[in-house]
Amino acid sequence: MAAIMGAESAQRTLYAALERLGSRQSFRRHSYVYAPGQPAHALYLLVSGQVILQMLSGEGRVLTVKVVEPGHLFGYPALEEGMQYDMYAQVTQPVRVVAIDRATLHRAIGSNPSLGLALIEAVGQHHLTLSRRIEEVAFKSVPARLASVLLEMSSDRHELERPHRWVARRTHQQLAEMVNAYRETVTKIINQFREARLLDVDRSGITLLNPSRLRELSQS
Repeated sequence: MAAIMGAESAQRTLYAALERLGSRQSFRRHSYVYAPGQPAHALYLLVSGQVILQMLSGEGRVLTVKVVEPGHLFGYPALEEGMQYDMYAQVTQPVRVVAIDRATLHRAIGSNPSLGLALIEAVGQHHLTLSRRIEEVAFKSVPARLASVLLEMSSDRHELERPHRWVARRTHQQLAEMVNAYRETVTKIINQFREARLLDVDRSGITLLNPSRLRELSQS
């Protein structure tokens, strides 16, 4: 528990430092902060709203890699010179961000090496999330992928030891894109999870009633 609290404190310190470096921008719902192929000129800190990071397959299927919540970073390709953004950053709720350009960021790292170390850790976590999502799509069943995504989305808000955990409301289409499945399939699985008393759904979101069993399913 102390380790978790220490990591969260370090994360808050990192984000507070970055917030002072950048310029504030706003984006409307259904717009894009960036898209693949655009020059990666800035790292973004989400202040409010919600952004989803998506990849598009050659067949036109959408895979949502990550849901970015307030207080988190996205746009990591901007850390390296000459890179392009490699995903769609779509706005699902009106957002405010802090955009930190590469030159400003590099100067800050030069004067504060601990900032650079914190960013390296954040990039590592991002790539871990990406590789895990691709691995799940390749090797796991849809119920296992859905259980994994629900647990992952709830872990930022609640401690693992609590019996019930909450996930902010998502449409079945959004969940389908996160597990690379059809909406109808996800709807069917959610209904099965509800009948088995693994979760409950209301207007505010999804309550995970049996995280332990969902964790077992996510590994199947």
